[in-house]
Amino acid sequence: MSAINSSSVETKLDGHYHIIGMRRPFIVLLVFVSCAVGALLRTILKKSHIPIIIILSLIGVLLGVVGYFVKEFRVLIEYIAEIDPILFLHMFTPVIIFTAAFEMDFYIFRKSFWQIFLLSVPGFLLNCTLIGVLTYKINKYNWNWLISMLFGVIVGTTDPILSVASVKNIGLSKIVINLIKGESLFSDATTAIVFELFRDLVSDPHTEVAKEIIIKLVLKFIASTIFGFLSSRIVKYWLSHIVNDGLTEVILSFSMTYLIFFIAEWLGMSGVISLTVLGLLLDSVSFSPGVDEFIFRFWAMLTFLAHVMIFIIIGIVIAVKTFPYVTIRDLFFILTLYLALILIRGLVVLFLSPLLSRLGYGFNCRWGAVIVWSGMRATFTLNMALGISQSKDPGIAAMKNMILLYAGTASLMTLMINSTTVKKLVTTLGLCNITLPKRMAMYSAVQRIKEMEANTCSMLKLDRFVADANWTVTEEAIKIDYPYKFDMEEASQIVRTLKCPDCNTDISDETTPQQIADILEEARLRLLTAQIASYQKQYHTGMLNQDAAQTLIGAAESCVDIRGKFMNIHEVKTYWESKGLLVSFKKLLSDWVYNVKDEKSKPAWNEIVKPCHYIVFMDEFECTSYIITLLNLIPILIDFTHLDETYIKQLKICNYYFISLYILEASLKALAMGKAYIFHHWNQFELVIIIVGLIDIMIINIFKPLHPTYHMIKTIRVFRIIRLIRVLRLLKLVIPRLINLLEKQTNKQLTVRYDIAKGYVQGEEDTKYLIEQISGYETISKEINKMMENNKQDGMKELGLMQRDYPDIVTAVKTKQVVQTVLNTATETLKVLISSGIVDKNEEAKLQKMILQKKKNLGTLPSTIAPPTAEEVLHGISWLENEKKQIEFFQKRARISYYDYGTIIYEEHKMPEGIHLIISGMTKLCGSSPRYGVAKDVYERRNPKPVPYTDYLVSGAIIGELNCLTKQEMEYTVTCETTVQDWSYKTCIKLPNVYVMDVPTHSKWDIYDGTMDDVILVHGSVQDCKTPQPYFAPCILPKTCYQVQGTAAVTKLLIVRTTTTMKRKSSSRCSNACGRRQATIGNAEETDGSSRHSLNSDSVQGETAMTSTEGAARMV
Repeated sequence: MSAINSSSVETKLDGHYHIIGMRRPFIVLLVFVSCAVGALLRTILKKSHIPIIIILSLIGVLLGVVGYFVKEFRVLIEYIAEIDPILFLHMFTPVIIFTAAFEMDFYIFRKSFWQIFLLSVPGFLLNCTLIGVLTYKINKYNWNWLISMLFGVIVGTTDPILSVASVKNIGLSKIVINLIKGESLFSDATTAIVFELFRDLVSDPHTEVAKEIIIKLVLKFIASTIFGFLSSRIVKYWLSHIVNDGLTEVILSFSMTYLIFFIAEWLGMSGVISLTVLGLLLDSVSFSPGVDEFIFRFWAMLTFLAHVMIFIIIGIVIAVKTFPYVTIRDLFFILTLYLALILIRGLVVLFLSPLLSRLGYGFNCRWGAVIVWSGMRATFTLNMALGISQSKDPGIAAMKNMILLYAGTASLMTLMINSTTVKKLVTTLGLCNITLPKRMAMYSAVQRIKEMEANTCSMLKLDRFVADANWTVTEEAIKIDYPYKFDMEEASQIVRTLKCPDCNTDISDETTPQQIADILEEARLRLLTAQIASYQKQYHTGMLNQDAAQTLIGAAESCVDIRGKFMNIHEVKTYWESKGLLVSFKKLLSDWVYNVKDEKSKPAWNEIVKPCHYIVFMDEFECTSYIITLLNLIPILIDFTHLDETYIKQLKICNYYFISLYILEASLKALAMGKAYIFHHWNQFELVIIIVGLIDIMIINIFKPLHPTYHMIKTIRVFRIIRLIRVLRLLKLVIPRLINLLEKQTNKQLTVRYDIAKGYVQGEEDTKYLIEQISGYETISKEINKMMENNKQDGMKELGLMQRDYPDIVTAVKTKQVVQTVLNTATETLKVLISSGIVDKNEEAKLQKMILQKKKNLGTLPSTIAPPTAEEVLHGISWLENEKKQIEFFQKRARISYYDYGTIIYEEHKMPEGIHLIISGMTKLCGSSPRYGVAKDVYERRNPKPVPYTDYLVSGAIIGELNCLTKQEMEYTVTCETTVQDWSYKTCIKLPNVYVMDVPTHSKWDIYDGTMDDVILVHGSVQDCKTPQPYFAPCILPKTCYQVQGTAAVTKLLIVRTTTTMKRKSSSRCSNACGRRQATIGNAEETDGSSRHSLNSDSVQGETAMTSTEGAARMV
């Protein structure tokens, strides 16, 4: 105990005891104090334009100055000032590089690559040269040419994070942001080569400069790029095998970043290039759903902490190492240097602008001004200056410390001046002007928020707990002002484009064509953003796999910066359409192995042929053949070496021996298979080997007695090499496995293809309901709606064709998606149980583990699953409830029908004869837009320019159920796009717990009276009697609606009764359930040929209705 006390409470120092421990790792204290100070400044200066890192660097300088005068503090400060530059590089650089690359848009980077290359390689070298020349001319320390160029390299590079920190969230184009960030990343890589070259020339001059440059170019660019690409594949593969374990994925991204950087630098490559490639090839979709946001926050935190430590450390280093050398003249040189950096960078960008304007997305002088002014010097400049200052050569200490002073202060000036004014520059140049369409979109958004607030307040005023709140104060507290300021002209334009609340049309048509074009462009951008959000949502819910999500997001992002460009299925197809190489190669191999003109012959009863047949088709015979081939490889390889004459004769004998075995094998096969032998490709190949071997033997024996000439020797050597084709006999063992591998890869590509098409269609459906909110203008809404409807139809057609061509793969994809959806529902249910307190933490862990294991098992499901048969389809229909009696009843009264391409199943304006359940194939629905009984004038008012209705239905879809239920004519024609197989049921039947209620015009009817589970408007239109809210078929009426009034000539409601009501009425038979007016229930009429008969209620209970909630809900 005394030992513990002496070590933790009292410390002996200089013969005295101190209660407070003196020997403590205060460097750790400094690190965490710095982090705390950074957090404090971030909190205080959050709304200020003062850069936090400037204050942190000044704090570092202050600490260095204090250490210079305070002896007790000097030891710690000098320890920090002597930090190893290699350690500094490996601690902070990986975080900054990976974060910058990870945040970049890969598709924009790919298109603007050559612009980035021009700025970061030729532009950077020109920039460094001009700075070096200026430094050589005006510095007072008489630096030589090499030192001046080295200084130019140090101050010429920029920081990829800080250069865009001030402009990335103010509305500046993503193209400009990616140009700035990409230039910084690749100029940092160029810096590594040039800096190391000049540093070596300064410290140890040598003549092999060209050789060193070539080696460094190969290692730093080519090898680093390959290493980064391979590393990204490894990381992606690893991440793909981690299921919903965010902590593991974060640790993996963090550890692999530092590991890849360390290995690249250790092997002489560029860690900057490797991490840049890694960050570009990884994106949010590379991680598990829901982890991406945490990943971004984690790396943002690390980047902030890295900058905190960098600038505090550099402030200390500058104060400690340069304080004794600073003069007034140095301040003049620092100011001159800062102005020169801006001027030279501007001249370089101006010089390259003619080329830049012809590449990528183009270029203009406003972009150039922003790129010039946003070139912040920070991490890499400071790291290189630190490396120079740590040199052990005392003769040039002042020069090295001056490089540190000039580089450090120039960096601080760019951060102090440029970062605080670049936003003003962007605004002045009009690069982030808020256009009228943006203002209108914001106005619509604010109006919608206010409307939702008003609705919420109205509901809360009815709440018994908060009804007596002070609503005057509440309304003032929740008031949201419009964030943009209008002038009178803009305000009048917005007022002119507002919609009438009564007829939902524009108040005026005074908007100019240019304004409409601008509004359309803004709507396009917001539509693409909504589509990207839909694809990300589908990925997060497991409905899209990683490759499909990345493809769709990339396709949408590639359209963002092309004015007037919308996504369509034909361009999306270019992302999945391969060149057919794998398919062609697989077909070639399959034809070679399996496609023969005749099958194996049956064994003959001949006493000689019968044993041959038995021997040839034994597995041992094949194994013996492979062993002989492997043994033959040994003498073939030995023959390529220089041997004595004795060994050469033995090799000739071996050659004769193996050729004899091949001939024996071929003879046995020919006897066993008869004429079928020659039709097998492998047998033909083996005959070729035998013939070539015999020619080889003949040539050797013919040339042996002759005097060898040059051509004879060449011929013998050629045939010696040709002997190697005998090894190809082993391919007979390899090719079937290779075919299986190609089959799996092809299936994977087709799976991704189907996922892409399905995700695209789902995205179109998700964004369709946002068009009015996005555009805010009726004409534009109609135009976009028409285009998206056409795109959706094309996507549905593509899905149908894929289901026709690859039913096994599509069935497997659908099966996996169903499993994923059910497991997601189980996860959400578990969350509800936890929040409700029904399940505790231990039980949650067990259940979560079980669900997680099921999700992991999804990867083990086969890539192809046979589609269900006609009978199995019935078991999978939810409204049949997998009841044996119902399925048997359906099978007895329905029949399987087959339709050829082009056959019309239903015709528009004709009564349906029954319902059709598609088993396989695809049908096309085409006609006028279905009104579902809505009055024509009301429908035309809602849709002044109706779009022709087109849709595609595939396996599992039901056609004609609502029309049979409501006894209305078909509103579209159904045509077979492929050969179609379906269950045809020539009747209209009802379930005992479901009935149809007619609502006459202007009559009021009560609904949701306690006996109804669901009320579905299947035909016509109604109006809520309490709130004059209209509803149009088909839709499910909300349960807040208790009384409706018919507003169409014919209105039909589908009533689904509660389970308790059914139990209460079951004893009185189903026919007694028809007490409601105009209800159709009980007996059903079945038409079978020309006969008609009535079904009793017992039979009806076994019948299944297309009139169930499933059928109507699908239409809704």
